Amino acid sequence: SKWFYIARTKDERYIGCIKPKPNSGYGDIDIWNVDGTVCTVTLDTSTSVNAENYLTGSRLNYEVLTVQDTSIITNNLFTVAKQADPTFNANRKATLVLSGSPVSNVYTVVVDGNTITHSSNASGTYDSILSALKTAIDNLGISGLTTTKYREALHLADSNSTISISATGGQAGDSLYVFQDQVDNVTQLPQQTFNGHVVKIMNTTANEDTYFAKFVADNGTSGPGHWAEGLDPSKSVGLDGSTMPHELVNTAENQFTFRQVSWTARAVGDDNTNSHPSFVGKKIQAGFFYNNRLGFCSDDNVSMSQSQEFFNFYHTSAQTITDADPIDLSVSTIRPATIVSILPTTQGLLLFSKDQQFMMSSADGVLTPTATNVRVIASYDMDTDITPVDMGGIIQFVSKTPSYTRIFGMQTFGQNENPKILDVGRVVNEWVPATVDTMIASPQNKFLAMSDQSSRYVYFFRTYNDGKENLVEAWFNWQLPGTVQSIAVDSDDFFAVTKQ
Repeated sequence: SKWFYIARTKDERYIGCIKPKPNSGYGDIDIWNVDGTVCTVTLDTSTSVNAENYLTGSRLNYEVLTVQDTSIITNNLFTVAKQADPTFNANRKATLVLSGSPVSNVYTVVVDGNTITHSSNASGTYDSILSALKTAIDNLGISGLTTTKYREALHLADSNSTISISATGGQAGDSLYVFQDQVDNVTQLPQQTFNGHVVKIMNTTANEDTYFAKFVADNGTSGPGHWAEGLDPSKSVGLDGSTMPHELVNTAENQFTFRQVSWTARAVGDDNTNSHPSFVGKKIQAGFFYNNRLGFCSDDNVSMSQSQEFFNFYHTSAQTITDADPIDLSVSTIRPATIVSILPTTQGLLLFSKDQQFMMSSADGVLTPTATNVRVIASYDMDTDITPVDMGGIIQFVSKTPSYTRIFGMQTFGQNENPKILDVGRVVNEWVPATVDTMIASPQNKFLAMSDQSSRYVYFFRTYNDGKENLVEAWFNWQLPGTVQSIAVDSDDFFAVTKQ
């Protein structure tokens, strides 16, 4: 089983595990309050969001990150997918827009090869011209074609096929114009249309200048309103929640619910101007929380959510980048590097791969999309199955040989300084077995503890520092009543789950 510890308050401290369910291809979650109370865990198994499907695999496939009352559970067996692109039929819509004086002008519209001409007199109005054109188009009897009149525009929609259309009007020929799925610039958009009408604004031939405008009607249906940024109607709205990390929510004392996360949908842009996060198409290894952002690592990429919007991995605008927008970076190295663990430090985020360590930081300490960079700071071999821990300013990680475990301590310094790394297990070389699979740390009590599920022993490394130097460095072990399934420490309380 994959064991984890959740600390909320003095009365709400829990030990839980993800375990295989007998006679089922899925797993289950059990949680106990440390006072012995068996907690109620509800798995959302509704048809559309069956969270049980995410509980597959073994203990090494899961990572658990707890932030306040929510634990994010990551399963690295799942390849993250986007929601399917919607069906989009180009040029099934058209909008005729009137401009200039409506008095004494000739207007011509050609729809699917049928020519319509209307001449306005000295008392011509927008309403009379558009009404006449609408009547003439409706009288063509084109199957599937509907026409809707607004204050200065007609909107045509064909449910069966594409619309072939052109229009001219006035002495210069530009008093009546038509567009379909795109316009050259925003000035060509009508002031009234239906709610949700999406049009591509080209501006120039560069992809960076192109965006999508979506009409927001004041009444939520049609008529007056305003144009806001929108999403390419042919592109996916976002992440497939069934393939993303799920959440275990502490809904009340001794009450938990495991369910899919409501990831924020992509609202603007397209795959060029507001691309999916880099973990789409890859397997997420672990999650982390830093600077009010939720983050995930996958292969050699680190992705962080919008600031203070933990479930939003898309930009607010496709036209500009803000400091609060998501951060998505790849580690720069000539060697293959799969990031498996991330720990926050004073200098930034410390990234761990099997044989390299990286620092993700910025010059002023605040991570933003434009100011964040990643650099290599060390090249030590690390066991990827045991997550590094922070023992109060010193990051501890392990490296294994076939017969024993080596323990290293890393202390980071300034932005452009290499870390100090010590082989803290050198004095007990070959004493800690290679079978250890769990490591925890207590910064308050200055100790490191290691265990494995096939052994009754817990191995400790404890230090005492007077503020200048370590006066004591001690190694010792405990023998517990059974094999150690899990260990956790909370302030001065040490918890162990044993099997006997």
